[in-house]
Amino acid sequence: MQNSGYYKNINYDLLANIPQSSKSVLEIGCGAGYLGAAYKLRNPSVHYVGVEYVPEEAESAKNFLDQVVCGDIEDPSLILPKSISGLFDCLVYGDVLEHLKDPWKCLSRHLQSLSQEGVVVACIPNVQHWSVLANLLQGQWPTVDQGLFDRTHLRWFTRESIVQWFKSNELQIYGIQSRVFAPDQAKDFAIKMLPALQNLGLNPQKVFEGIAPLQYVITAGKASHQAILVEGFSGVSPDSMAEVRLAQPLRALASLPMVNVGLYMHKMELKDLPLIQQKILIWQRPIFHPTEQDFQKLRLLIRNGYVVVIDWDDDPDHWPVLKKEDYITFKMVHAVQTSRPELAERISKWNSNVRVFSNMLEKLPIAGLDNKKDGRSGLKMFFGALNREKDWAPLIKDLNHVFRADPDFWSASVIHDRGFFDALDLPEGHKTFRPLCSHADYLNEMSACDFAFLPLLDTSFNHLKSDLKMIEAASCGLASLASNVVYGETIQHGVNGELFGSSSEMTACLNAWRTDPQKVASLGQAANQWVREHRMAAYQVQDRENWYRQLIYDQKKLTRQLIERVPQLHEPSIP
Repeated sequence: MQNSGYYKNINYDLLANIPQSSKSVLEIGCGAGYLGAAYKLRNPSVHYVGVEYVPEEAESAKNFLDQVVCGDIEDPSLILPKSISGLFDCLVYGDVLEHLKDPWKCLSRHLQSLSQEGVVVACIPNVQHWSVLANLLQGQWPTVDQGLFDRTHLRWFTRESIVQWFKSNELQIYGIQSRVFAPDQAKDFAIKMLPALQNLGLNPQKVFEGIAPLQYVITAGKASHQAILVEGFSGVSPDSMAEVRLAQPLRALASLPMVNVGLYMHKMELKDLPLIQQKILIWQRPIFHPTEQDFQKLRLLIRNGYVVVIDWDDDPDHWPVLKKEDYITFKMVHAVQTSRPELAERISKWNSNVRVFSNMLEKLPIAGLDNKKDGRSGLKMFFGALNREKDWAPLIKDLNHVFRADPDFWSASVIHDRGFFDALDLPEGHKTFRPLCSHADYLNEMSACDFAFLPLLDTSFNHLKSDLKMIEAASCGLASLASNVVYGETIQHGVNGELFGSSSEMTACLNAWRTDPQKVASLGQAANQWVREHRMAAYQVQDRENWYRQLIYDQKKLTRQLIERVPQLHEPSIP
């Protein structure tokens, strides 16, 4: 048997192409189940089934997947598992097909288990790779445990032969991604071969493109899909503010067939594509002005075929300039997406094309879901937010009163808010501070805690905030001690968190937790389960794609509406 580490590798390019909208997935050659486990962190509700030839690896996979069958996939007597609905939404082959005696017949048979809208995702080695050519020119064919020269490989493919094979099964090719790991070596080999290539009449650039990839990840399916491009742009600071509203939804969309994405921070570098390309631009929190400069920006985007969408997730009245300029920011675009129905209702007065997409998470973090105490006793509080001093200041006196009563029991981790950190009356070594950090580091810091402190005053501005902080905390297995404002719509008091409407209620909750700290762990587990069931980007991604495609379909109508709202955007070239 090969080294078991072979079966534990996760191909993240393969993972990224398994549609996050899938309700059922069948992975052929699932190994120890690590790819499926990683996918289920993104889509916990999926029914993920694996088939594995090696008994030890199949047994390991049972710890991660919903169903595992051990057997030879080419054995006609092996009964292929069924999905809950009968057919699978995705078939996955991670470096498997090249090991089969008759992969052509096998794939053809498996396609009978794929739904009409389903996707095949496969990673296949490239026998045209420069290392293969280099060895052949020296009369060598090494045999090793894994890689291109894996001794168990029975079949070999090039990019063209893969495409022809899949097309022969009446599959539409959605995309082919080259996995290149040593581009400089490939380039060096091509340069050395240049005289021979010229003598043979071969295009050096085309040869390089064929010999550089070690593998190809191909996605294909039975249904035809029109390609669309969805790009995001954010000029907000810090950059982490774009993570949940732009970056994560775009990555989820990129897993769907024929959906291409791009994300630009602070500098817009939109792709120069032909007008026939269907394009969406999602612009996070811009503020436009009724000036020729801003009119020209929007005219240029419209002229180049973009449907322009604003992502707005805060109280518009927080920016006086918006009111002063009659909220023209929302009028100057085709549509608006936001995080809460209350915001959608407000914005619809200026642009009727509004859609609510609640904050969702791309994946559950691995850190923090197991034992995160690392031997410490007591409870550790997490606090990390921007501009919250007005919210925590009325509570700090009573918060410190609880901490002083048992300073060895309580500890805290604070991100960004130095004022809150300094105000906490905790002994040295019981509180830590970090300035602004990446979203990944933010989640890692949170994961080491037991509960999140989420205060919001009862103000009109706060009522339009989102529940993102609670969602992130719950994803890390934390309980939340939160205000009724906003969080009362998400948290079930005493079930997946605790709510307070006053300082005395906050104090009572903390004292109860001091008596029964296990209650905090139970609340965190329940909150985590709630996020798994309700707040994953995988559950929203199909709605997002459908809305964007509908906007593209209605583009001419939406452009006419836009120009009616803002006549200055009219150009003779715009129909």
